[in-house]
Amino acid sequence: MDQLLKETRWLYEHLLDSEQQHAIHSFMENKETGHDTKALSIFWGSDAEIGGIGGYSLPKNPVQNPFPGGVKRKIYRPLQYAASEIERDVAFGSRYIVQYAGMHLEAVAREYLVQTQTLGKLRNYNSTLGKVVHQISSLQTLNETSIQSLFQFVSLYNMSKHEVNQDDSRERLFTSEDALIAYLTARILGVYLLTYIDLKTQ
Repeated sequence: MDQLLKETRWLYEHLLDSEQQHAIHSFMENKETGHDTKALSIFWGSDAEIGGIGGYSLPKNPVQNPFPGGVKRKIYRPLQYAASEIERDVAFGSRYIVQYAGMHLEAVAREYLVQTQTLGKLRNYNSTLGKVVHQISSLQTLNETSIQSLFQFVSLYNMSKHEVNQDDSRERLFTSEDALIAYLTARILGVYLLTYIDLKTQ
């Protein structure tokens, strides 16, 4: 965990609970010893505890699309892609996992504003996650930890889309742990926002 980005370290310390932290440690330990099946079982178990629809409950093959259209596709299809990358190779797909997790949270946050603001759909339909989070923050409807977590995640999401690592002290921008923390963060915040607007879909 020494190579975590400062944003993922903040999320790890302030948003994830002890069981979720333990799940990430156990995942990495089992991966390092070649116990991939056990690693995934532990991680998906932690994901299931969050509730709602997540990678644990979605087909890991993206060819199987349970949501062919509508708002559910926008919200949950990115999680399916993230889950596919986690199953395939977290280390190889770490950037994509962060990006897909961000696409999920962006869709959820937009829907949150659509449901909570008059004419929100007209203003927020194509807003970036950063702009949407600033608007959500101004509403003062969420707790402070969730707001700060959203802002930390915006930084990660923007890095996944725009930055190539130029720091000589890091081999790459996102580690496996960064990706797993980002995924769980998006799931936790996504369920929180969806539950708030009564759209937590089982």
